[in-house]
Amino acid sequence: MSRQLIRRWSSSAPAAPGARRPRGPALGLTEPLARAISPQGGMVRGLMSLSTDPGDPALFLSLAAPADPKAFGGRQHGLIDRFASGMGFTLEEANVSAVAEAVERYCAAYVIPDRTVFASWRELRAEALHPGALPLFTPEQHATWQFPYQPFTEDARIRWVPARSLATGREKFVPAAIAWDSYVPQSDDEAAICFGLMTGSAAGSTLEQAMIGGLLEIIERDAFMMMWYNMASLPRLDIREHPLARPFRELLDESRFELSIVDTTGDTGIPSAFGLLQTSDGRVSFGGSARLSMEEAVVKTLMEISQLFIGNKAQIYAEGLPSLLPHQITDYGLRLPYYEQPFAHEELAFTAASPLLHPVPPAPPVASASEAERLAHLVGALQARGLEPLCVDVTTDDVRELGLHVVKMIVPGTIQLPRSERERLIASRRIYDVPVELGWRSSPIAPSELNVSPHPFP
Repeated sequence: MSRQLIRRWSSSAPAAPGARRPRGPALGLTEPLARAISPQGGMVRGLMSLSTDPGDPALFLSLAAPADPKAFGGRQHGLIDRFASGMGFTLEEANVSAVAEAVERYCAAYVIPDRTVFASWRELRAEALHPGALPLFTPEQHATWQFPYQPFTEDARIRWVPARSLATGREKFVPAAIAWDSYVPQSDDEAAICFGLMTGSAAGSTLEQAMIGGLLEIIERDAFMMMWYNMASLPRLDIREHPLARPFRELLDESRFELSIVDTTGDTGIPSAFGLLQTSDGRVSFGGSARLSMEEAVVKTLMEISQLFIGNKAQIYAEGLPSLLPHQITDYGLRLPYYEQPFAHEELAFTAASPLLHPVPPAPPVASASEAERLAHLVGALQARGLEPLCVDVTTDDVRELGLHVVKMIVPGTIQLPRSERERLIASRRIYDVPVELGWRSSPIAPSELNVSPHPFP
C-alpha cells in the first residue's frame, strides 16, 4: 500500500491534556486511512498528537477518536473507549497506528443485525459452534444473585454470525455476543450469554495481516491470564544490554524506574511477554505482547508500557481519587486507577518475583516469513493444542470501500480478559490444566484459590 503525506486535522475531536495538533505534512497516513478521517460522518472523527515530557522515551504518541456506533440508533452499546492510541518511533508510525486502531474499534463496536441469524444451537446443529466448546461462566456464577447472564445452552435462542474456520476452511456460526466487542441483545427475546469480548479484534491492510494481529492478541491474553489466575512467577528476560532496549533507555534508569520483562510464553510456544514498570514513588505501568519472535514481543511490550505511562500521567499521578475494591472494578477504565492506589502495586509483585533471568532468544525464521506462512504457523500452533481458530469479518461497508479489513478472531477455549471482576470468565479448563503441563504448578489450582486481584489491563 503506497503512502502519501496529507494535511488533515479534525478540530471536532475533544482535546486531551498536553495534546497538540500535527502540523504541515507530518501526518504521513496511507491514503485509505487518510480518507477515514472526517469530523462529519467519518469513521474517525479526529487525530491528535500528545506531547511528551523530559525523561520520557523518545517516542511519538497519537490519539484518534473513532465514530461511536451508538449514535446511529438501534441497540448499539457503542464504544468502550472514546480514544484509540498509537505509538511509534516516528510521528507517521504513531498516526498510522492510532487511526488503524480507531477504524478497528469502530467496526468491532458496530453491531449489524442483518448479518446475524436468530436461532438456538439445536436448530442450527452442525452448522454452529456447540455451547460446550465455548466455556464462559461456571454454574456457581450463574447461581449468584442478580447475575446478568443466562447459561449458553443448546436451547438458548441467540443471534449467530458466520465465521470461517482457519482449520477446516468451512463456515461455522458463532454467537454474535463474542463477535463484536460490546455486544448487547438485539431483541427482548434474545438470551444474554455474555457482554462482548474485546480480545481478538484487529485491522489490517490485508485480511491475513488482520488475522495475524487478532490471533497474536488472543495468544498473549490467554498466556497472561493463565499466569495471572495461578499467580505464577515466571522467568524474567535480560534486556538491559540488548540492542532492542536502546530506544527505551530512559525506562532503564534505576534511579527513576524498576523495569521487569517476563516471559509468559504458554503451551502454544508462541513468544509472549508481560512488562511491569514501577516508578520510585510507587506508580506503575504495564504492557504485554505476543509475536513470532521474542525480540518483537519485547519491543511491543516496551511500546505498550511507554504508551500507557506517557498517555495516562494524569491518572497515574492523580491525587484524592476514591478508593476502589476489587469487586468494584466493573470496566476496563477502572483498572489503571485501581493500581495507582497506595500499596495496590504490591498485588503485581509476584509477576516480577522470579529469580530466573534468561537471555532474549534470537528470532526464528518464521518471524520474517510471508504473511501466509506466519498465519499458517499460528494456526498450526493452536491446532496442535486442540484449539480451532475462527475468523468473523466485521468490516463495515464504508471501511471495506477503503480497502481495509477488520476481523474478530475467536479461539474457543482460550482464557479471556474479563471486563468486570463480577463477570470473570473462569470456566476454561486451560486455567487449571495447562499450568500443570508447563510445570508452573504440581497440581491444578482450585477455583476458590484463583488470584482475586483484578487483572491490570485497561
